[in-house]
Amino acid sequence: MIDTTMAGRNVLITGATSGIGQAAARALAERGATLIMVGRDEQRGQAAQRRIQEATGAEGVQLLLADLASQREVRRLAREVTSRFGQLHVLVNNAGVDVGKRVVTPDGLELTFAVNYLAPFLLTNLLLDLLKASALSRILNVVSGAHRGGTIDFDDLQSERRFGQRAYNNSKLALVQFTYELANRLQGTGVTANCVDPGFVKTGLGATMPLGYRIVGALMWPFMSSPEKGAETAVWAAASPDLSQVTGSYLKGKRRIETDSKTHDQAVAARLWKVSETLVASTAGG
Repeated sequence: MIDTTMAGRNVLITGATSGIGQAAARALAERGATLIMVGRDEQRGQAAQRRIQEATGAEGVQLLLADLASQREVRRLAREVTSRFGQLHVLVNNAGVDVGKRVVTPDGLELTFAVNYLAPFLLTNLLLDLLKASALSRILNVVSGAHRGGTIDFDDLQSERRFGQRAYNNSKLALVQFTYELANRLQGTGVTANCVDPGFVKTGLGATMPLGYRIVGALMWPFMSSPEKGAETAVWAAASPDLSQVTGSYLKGKRRIETDSKTHDQAVAARLWKVSETLVASTAGG
């Protein structure tokens, strides 16, 4: 029996050319979704697009290119989506990085913070009108259990004083807090916002980390899930009719779980939102 759960639904997935993003994209295409894949590299993106089309027979697989480390590129992507697609039913902010040294983007932002947090913040806000007009619609932010080791240090958001693994942890905590705050702000709009935690998955994330981290990763490799297994919760969150009204939740293992008190600190979340608005406004001319 053909699964048409997502027939007529437009789904945008960032970081869709490899790993969890590609696995989720394929699964949603199999369910009839009109897929909008976002990748950074044209050659890799076209190869991933062909793989999904050949595996699923889906003809409506679209590829858009954008480097989410650049605020200018995020804005261009949002304009292209808005102009090309009349509706957007699911936005999956999946793209992420975990790098071994502090890198500054052309916008003057630390790379991990820029890609893992600020790009989803900006892209989501730029696409909100389209999502609201397409309601019922869903926003899914792919997070990580690493958020538990994070803090929101407003005096060092760009990890200028301290970097290391904390930069990744902090970016994922910021994404969780953004999701919860977003869900509150979207009450009554028909748009839901949830966190999706894929668990410990075999991906290329962290390939540029220091040797010690890569050795630990190699030792843990046999115990990690496949990208397909890791994508299951994202696919469920995007497609399940049972979740059409669920918002402000942390989803893992295809169930809702509670997160600790720091993720629900509304004062921090509100302040982070204001700081983020200031940061993206500084590049609005791009």
